[in-house]
Amino acid sequence: MAVKTISVECPCCKGTLVVDPETGSVLSHQEYKKEKLSLDAFMSQQKNRAAELDAKFEAAKEKEKHKLDLIEKKFQAAKENKNLKDPPPTVLWD
Repeated sequence: MAVKTISVECPCCKGTLVVDPETGSVLSHQEYKKEKLSLDAFMSQQKNRAAELDAKFEAAKEKEKHKLDLIEKKFQAAKENKNLKDPPPTVLWD
């Protein structure tokens, strides 16, 4: 009788694990072979990454600008309604 095995892709290293379903033990492991980039492909990827990081930085900067206004609005709403347990519909506490 042939031994049945299960092949599973590892979520961490993306390698292939061959597992015995009865015992749960790993019978073998095949390492994931990542394709290496050429120098030109790597350089173009890094240029795109720089632009991507700049866009993320600008978005974070804009979010920080509006954060103080939002905090002030929440503070004024809480100050006006001291006994209010739930926020007014115009102010989101999150």
